[in-house]
Amino acid sequence: MYRSRWSCAFFLLIGHLACAEVTSIAAELSARYSPFADWASFLDPAAIAKNQPTGWWQSPEIIKGARSEGKLRLSGLHIALEPGHIGGAWAEWEGRNFRMAEDDYWVREGELVLEVALRAAAILERLGAEVSLLRTSSHPVNPKKPADYWDAAAKEFAAPSQVSLSAQFSHALAVRDQAIRMAIITGELAERARLVNESIRPDALISLHINAAPWSEVQPRQLVDSDHAHVLIFGCLLASELAVTRQRERLIEKMTNGSGPIEVYLGDAMGEALADATGLPPSDYSGDNAVRLEGTSAYLWARNLMLLRLVDCPAVMLEPYIANSRTSYPRIQEALRARAHHEPLPEEDILIEYADAVVQGLLRAYGGEPR
Repeated sequence: MYRSRWSCAFFLLIGHLACAEVTSIAAELSARYSPFADWASFLDPAAIAKNQPTGWWQSPEIIKGARSEGKLRLSGLHIALEPGHIGGAWAEWEGRNFRMAEDDYWVREGELVLEVALRAAAILERLGAEVSLLRTSSHPVNPKKPADYWDAAAKEFAAPSQVSLSAQFSHALAVRDQAIRMAIITGELAERARLVNESIRPDALISLHINAAPWSEVQPRQLVDSDHAHVLIFGCLLASELAVTRQRERLIEKMTNGSGPIEVYLGDAMGEALADATGLPPSDYSGDNAVRLEGTSAYLWARNLMLLRLVDCPAVMLEPYIANSRTSYPRIQEALRARAHHEPLPEEDILIEYADAVVQGLLRAYGGEPR
């Protein structure tokens, strides 16, 4: 009789815990992962709750707890830095290549964030962290060339109905352009995620970017007034995205492998560090493609971006500054000019400021006492 009562109580407890977990998952789906979609049409929280946390990474608490007295402040941390995009000869194809005057320096996001990554990596290593850089030059990581995507690109365009040379040439150019985009954008992101998941296997990934604003429709190619910053983690799937099998699979993987809470914690720390370093206000999104996370830094948002979705471990994307703003563009020009002429770097160099913010954010999350 005693054993029977104990067994009944045990299973009631297990059932209660399972119910609580399902409720928690449903709350996350409503608040972070698919707040603008009817997720119940696509996902069963009870089925998701059956998954067990998996992953090679260590949480900030474990890393800090294992660090013995006298060790460097970031010892035990393995961080991957991903300088976004490519730059160089590919910047024009990426749509990240502009300047305001003929004698200005070209602003290429891929090259700017590579400088930030290299500088941050050197400091982080001095603090005891192991740092893996996803790239160290303005060359694609993806080993496949645009020609490898030609057949896939050709399937996206109907054959020209006219047999004229101009029609055939226009069709070939369209296929070529799409093959290049597939190689240096989607293919590149997929390869970087593969390297993180299969080879590097860090405790977390920090993806470095510099934001930009649409050009004014009233005064095209004029610098914009607004300048701000934000941080992104995975989430906010729309109904059209939930309808895609692979997207649902990645959502479930990211929800159940233990990366989600760490992303919030790390993203919050990085947002605070960017705010302190730059003094910029937080960005704001309108529409349904992003959601602000309540109870965290005003700088932290969730979006369903390819790299954030495909990387298994905790992944955070930084988007400080508006490169074509009246405040940040002159600072970028000053930084580029000093480097081009091998002059002393500006006292408030924008790229040093960014690198220092990356370091401070990681120190907030992984160094010292738990926040």
